[in-house]
Amino acid sequence: MTAGPAFRPISEPLRLAAMEVADLAHLGDRLQGVIAILSASSARPDPNMVMEAQAADLMSQRLTGLAAFLTALAEAAPATAVVDIYDAVMDLTLAEQARRLSGPERAPVSLDEFGRLSNILFELGARM
Repeated sequence: MTAGPAFRPISEPLRLAAMEVADLAHLGDRLQGVIAILSASSARPDPNMVMEAQAADLMSQRLTGLAAFLTALAEAAPATAVVDIYDAVMDLTLAEQARRLSGPERAPVSLDEFGRLSNILFELGARM
């Protein structure tokens, strides 16, 4: 991501965040499998392990629901609504996650002498 403002249609970061959350839900499902294998290898299941397996299942369900919620928001977002994602991406500590949530690389955008970038973007969106 280039330094400075990174304006995107708001549906794009919402859709990318939904994909990220869905991927985490999938990882949670895999974690449940590992917990099940560990629990089955024990002669007598540890009650704490059973509770952790249930917590992993709940985590996956909640993440799947959150992904669906973000997808619905992305689909409902007005085409003309834009957001600057630069600061949000810069706060991420994992570089690969920041890359995924940044979306495709775009040419840098600058403000005119009157700071009218948002008006230009809204006008462009209305023409599409």
